[in-house]
Amino acid sequence: MHYGSMGDVPTPKQRLPYPYNQDLSDVLSHLNRRTVLGRRGAANDVVTAGYLAAAMRLVGQHVGPADPEDAENLAGDGVDRSVLSFLSQRAVAAELANNPEPFPRMGNVATMRSTWKSQADFIADLISFALWSGYYPESYQETRAAGAERLASDASPALAIEDLAYRVAQALQEMVSFRLQLIAIASAERCEIVQRSLAAKYHRAHESWKQVYAEFLDIRGLRLRPGITLDQITCILTSIVEGSILRAISDPDADVIDHIEHRSLLGTAATVLFNGCVEPIESTDRRSVAEALDDMVQRRPRKGENKAG
Repeated sequence: MHYGSMGDVPTPKQRLPYPYNQDLSDVLSHLNRRTVLGRRGAANDVVTAGYLAAAMRLVGQHVGPADPEDAENLAGDGVDRSVLSFLSQRAVAAELANNPEPFPRMGNVATMRSTWKSQADFIADLISFALWSGYYPESYQETRAAGAERLASDASPALAIEDLAYRVAQALQEMVSFRLQLIAIASAERCEIVQRSLAAKYHRAHESWKQVYAEFLDIRGLRLRPGITLDQITCILTSIVEGSILRAISDPDADVIDHIEHRSLLGTAATVLFNGCVEPIESTDRRSVAEALDDMVQRRPRKGENKAG
């Protein structure tokens, strides 16, 4: 089935905003269709896109960045309800009425069930969509590309790392799909579907950022110390990113992100990590990180000890 335009006239699918205008046939795998052709058609139907858009908007309303003006209402908001109860079929179908143009604005539980046989199937596809690399806002992709360019330029590497870290932290803190990812992580052990979606997401992100770090080291004439691999550096930084943003979301007073100075603890951690794990490519040191630390400490007397022993 072809989803292109007829001449110069865009199809309804093409008129949708990014990423809803993309081919979702490899993203949505739980549609209520028996054949490959049927699943492909349903995945790229504007009605399907309408339900996804409505659901993502509900996610933003319930777990997205809070409006400071609504802070008074948070105290009385109970936490004993199901985490994703706001994504019931009835709620999502009703939310279609609030879809912006050109999304469909009419929906009901019956038509939603004709697309997804069960609520579990819908949630699984929604998480797959939210974790799909195509869902990252184009601004985030631009941030990563611009940061990679600056890391590889003649600019101060410390300032380049700090700037990129702040921009990434700011983007993720505001990204609705990242918050849904945090919810998905909590349930991953109990759901193989979620595990697969998360694994695919992490693999894509890992390879993208690994390339950024590799180019940074190569162009700057640096190499990793023995015992440290680029895969390890990438995994460590990914863990620091997620941990710092989780702290920033849950504890706004923790000073994880400084929006006035445009700095972040993520930037500090990344600077420390690279400072400890890399060396000039012409260096004859070749000590591991552990060896360098041991040598530094062992050369100094302990507090209260005499240097002469």
